[in-house]
Amino acid sequence: MTLAQLLNQNSFLIPASLTLLVWLAVLIVRRARRRFWLMWSAALLLAIGVYVLLRTPASRAFQSVAEVQQAISSGRPTLVEFYSDF
Repeated sequence: MTLAQLLNQNSFLIPASLTLLVWLAVLIVRRARRRFWLMWSAALLLAIGVYVLLRTPASRAFQSVAEVQQAISSGRPTLVEFYSDF
């Protein structure tokens, strides 16, 4: 995996992490009160929860046309992506 692919796949996670780290630095430097630490902890837990809940299961490569038709007609939302390297 190249650096560009890594950044592209985590483009939503990197700014959120940097924001939380900057907020953490500000809290440490300013010796913040407990309620600000609780707010930071809640934001961190919310970010982790959103990250975990919004993850999709691993993609699946279909081996036959019958498998594709079965996945499409199963009643669950299905994304079928076709691509070519050429």
